[in-house]
Parts: sequence; C-alpha cells; structure tokens
Amino acid sequence: MARTINIGLIGCGGLGRVHADCVKRIDGAQMIAFCDTNESAAQKLSDDFGGKYATTSADKVLSDREIDAIYICTRHDSHASLAIAAARAGKQILIEKPLALNLNDCEGIAREVEASGVHLMPAFKMRYYPLVQKAHEFIPAPLIVVGQMMDNRWGDDHWAQDPVQGGANVHSQGCHTTDIMRYFAGSEPKTIWATGGTFTHPGHKCIDQCVASIQFASGRVGSWIQGDAAQGQFTSKFFFELFGPDGRSVQLYDRLKKATFFDGQNTWTEERTDEEGFYLENVEFISALKEDRAPALNAQDGIQATRIVLAADRAIRTGEIQHL
Repeated sequence: MARTINIGLIGCGGLGRVHADCVKRIDGAQMIAFCDTNESAAQKLSDDFGGKYATTSADKVLSDREIDAIYICTRHDSHASLAIAAARAGKQILIEKPLALNLNDCEGIAREVEASGVHLMPAFKMRYYPLVQKAHEFIPAPLIVVGQMMDNRWGDDHWAQDPVQGGANVHSQGCHTTDIMRYFAGSEPKTIWATGGTFTHPGHKCIDQCVASIQFASGRVGSWIQGDAAQGQFTSKFFFELFGPDGRSVQLYDRLKKATFFDGQNTWTEERTDEEGFYLENVEFISALKEDRAPALNAQDGIQATRIVLAADRAIRTGEIQHL
C-alpha cells in the first residue's frame, strides 16, 4: 500500500487515545473513524485527532470502504467478535492484548484471519522497547529467564477486574509477561507448574497472584511472577532478567527504560528517557501494511501468550504440572 493508510479505531478509551496519538506521529497513516459505545468519547477523540466522523456503530466503520485497517482497543470480551468481523470485512487488524481470554476465541480469530487473507498484529508493545530488543541481542539464548509484572491492587469495580470483561490481573496482563518470556527464550513452552490464588481479592472467580516455573522446548527454564499485591518500588511494575551460558546477565527495570548489562567482567547501565513501545509497535504495523508484508507478530503469538496464562491457571487450581 503506497498510499496513506486509513484507520478506524474501535474503542476510544485510554488505550485508544494512546494509539491515536502514535498514528498521528507516523507519516503515511491517519485515523479517520472513531467508534465507541460511548458516543461522547468517540466524538472527543475524533475532534482531537482530526477524524472524519465518530460513531457508536462498529458496523459503520467495518463497512467503510475507505478504511484499510481497524484498531481494536475494547474490553477483552469483545475482541473475538470484532476481530472476526474485521477480518471478514477485509480489514487489516491491530488488536490490543490479550487476543482473547480463552483459546476457543483466540483460535477462532486466527482461523478467520487466515481464511480472509488479512494480517492481524497483537499489540504486545514490550517487544518494541529498544532495551528489550538489545537485551535479546546481548543474550539470544539464555539459560534462565525471569519475568515479573506486579501492580498495585486493582479496584474491585474496575472493568478489567470483571471476570467476563477483563479476566482480572493475571489473565488481563499476564499475556504481556508470557509473550516477552517466549521472545527472550527463543523457544516455545513445554511444561508449566504454578501456584498462587485469590490473595488480594478473596472470593473472586479469577486468580490474582501467580508464581510459575516454565520449561521451554529448548530445555531452558523461566520463572514468572504476576499479580496485583503491590508494585515493586525498586524494579517498577515490569522487571525481566536474563542469565546467559557464558556468564552474561541483563536486568531490565524502571518500566523497561533501564537495563544493566554484565558481560562476565564489566558492568554498565543503559537508559532511555521515554517508553517507546507503543509508538514503535505502531510503526511496525503501519510499515508492514505499506510494504505489503506480514507484521512481525501475528495471531499465533497472541494464542501462545494466552495459552501459557491459561495453563498456569489450571496448574494453580489442580496442583498439577501442565503440558503445553
């Protein structure tokens, strides 16, 4: 696609605004349609970002022949129906994480995307943080991967804590952590054992804390911690650590804006001033469309990230090792 990529946004909340701001800064792309069940939210973003129209009708956006791509930034339980409808409409798709909260929905999306011949990219922004990529280059085949995402306690009335709309912390955000651990390991997970439970939201249907051990097909191992007991004040919400076979190590912290490298003899720290993941994932998606190629991430990445989270949930509830 050599011409300008026209985009329709479905879901005009906080993430929708972030993506609209990213697109605004990328040459050769523009958001022209804004859709939300809250009409005033859609109109506000349309006004702020120069859209052609705002609407409460997803069908209007999906049937608009001027639109090349759809951004899906809605609550998790609507991802599957919207992604399938977008694929059937022949639209390219960027979809916020998680791809869906269950494997049936994830696989249904993947089947429709393949049948329709469109591209879908899950919005795993962490893949695009420059220091994440540099850490992966520094230790491309780590012996051990550590991934931690700990948040302050989520409010009981927050939509993402709802079992249907959001799935609570581990299911809602765990896919970020599991995706990056797959990326760092360079291998698919083989088995997972986990423990945890509903520690911060007693009686809730969804687990809110998870501590897991993962063995990858390569034989390497990972340790994964996820929850909302409290945010780590030293590490920040996101923390990853890699240990290489040659004595190297890397620690990523301060929301992945800082990394400390050790090459076996020398230690140094590198720092970025901003979180660049959102912008750079948008650059990748739009560049892929303009170059008529598949984006670096696809539906299978979304499926695998969710598969690991669901396996951890089963391990916690059954006490049994899960085989993926």
